[in-house]
Amino acid sequence: MGKESKIISQCVDASVTTAISTVLTGTNAKQTLKAADTIAKEFGASSALFEKETADFEEKLISSFQKNLSLLIQKTWVEEADADLKDQVLYKLAEYSKVISKGKWANAYTEFLQIISDVVYLMFGAMTKTEDFIEYALRIDPEFGIFWYYIKSLPTEGADMDNDKSRVVMLLGMYFLANY
Repeated sequence: MGKESKIISQCVDASVTTAISTVLTGTNAKQTLKAADTIAKEFGASSALFEKETADFEEKLISSFQKNLSLLIQKTWVEEADADLKDQVLYKLAEYSKVISKGKWANAYTEFLQIISDVVYLMFGAMTKTEDFIEYALRIDPEFGIFWYYIKSLPTEGADMDNDKSRVVMLLGMYFLANY
């Protein structure tokens, strides 16, 4: 068992790692939504979000995600060399939100991952590019560490995912960040 696998098995409940796998590889929509709820509970949800989603769930979550992430980005202190990246991420976030508001989730998958990676880089710096970052994140803030493990478990390209799967994958990430 590698170092990363050991820390993950120590810090991340097996039900969460199984749920991540189900979300990414499952073909049964009901099972995927149930797995998404398992992950959402690990991110702080007090009840099922995906299996019993309300009509305005998605709209409220997107709005909350955009507002909270924009605020996080704006309040993050960065080196002068990263000031341009900060502005670019704010612009990308606004554009991304427009695309997903039109229901084009699969089209925005890669952009979502880039925005998340850039925001985490702005927060933690070059350390995010190291192999030890997941372990560091799990130790300093277990909830954030589980979120980062989830993000790093996602495929870098969303070509395998249809619009519905892309939607669930991104809404999970949004849920965490909207409430972080």
